[in-house]
Amino acid sequence: MFPPGSAVTSYDQLYEQRMVGFRGLMNEQTTSFKESLQRVENAVTSLSADNGLIKARCDQLDKENTQLREYVEQLDLRLRRNNLVLNGFAVDPSKNLKSELVQLLRDVMKVENVNFSTLTVNTLGGRDSPPILLEFGSLYDAQSVLKKTGNLKGTSFYISRDMPATQRVNRNKFLKLRYEIKKVCPNKYPKIVMDKMILEEKAFKWTGGGLMSDNGEGLTVLREITGKDFSEIVKKIQEFKPTQRNTPR
Repeated sequence: MFPPGSAVTSYDQLYEQRMVGFRGLMNEQTTSFKESLQRVENAVTSLSADNGLIKARCDQLDKENTQLREYVEQLDLRLRRNNLVLNGFAVDPSKNLKSELVQLLRDVMKVENVNFSTLTVNTLGGRDSPPILLEFGSLYDAQSVLKKTGNLKGTSFYISRDMPATQRVNRNKFLKLRYEIKKVCPNKYPKIVMDKMILEEKAFKWTGGGLMSDNGEGLTVLREITGKDFSEIVKKIQEFKPTQRNTPR
């Protein structure tokens, strides 16, 4: 038996001892948890920083790839600058193709002062009326022919510049867009220059992100000029998949 009052004191001491031990254990666990949480936060911060660096690097690589692709396309275009493509001409295997084409250029198009001796011609594909590549000896000769394309009006023939596949696709997109703009806004006169479109001194081009303008997002600028929303039309033009042609170009 404890003396009077001693039991309470002993129980209080025992309780206090247990609580001291419990608080110590809790403090240890809390400290360990805080340290673990801090390590996780540090790891997340480090990963976020790494992800930011990776994203910045990917963005830079995308920009460099775009610039490189544009540079290669410009080189390709430069190599093709003396070339034209004729469509709508029925090839007769029994006749000399070059002689037939020279006659077309001289008699129908009224082309003059062109050195036809340096001209080479090749069909692009095996159809009866395949596109025909005209390779002139100089840029002057090619431009002289282009200036006379108006004389083909009313015929089945069509002559255009020889362009890389990407630029040719973009040009065709703008031809469709020009048609739609003129149909909705007959007082507007879009002009196609190579693979770009000029409307009221604003230049438009196709990019991976869609229709763009030198002055900002293409659809926004187009709406400011025309007062019309061409977003659905542009979407359909972008989604259109032309039939693949088996040609070497």
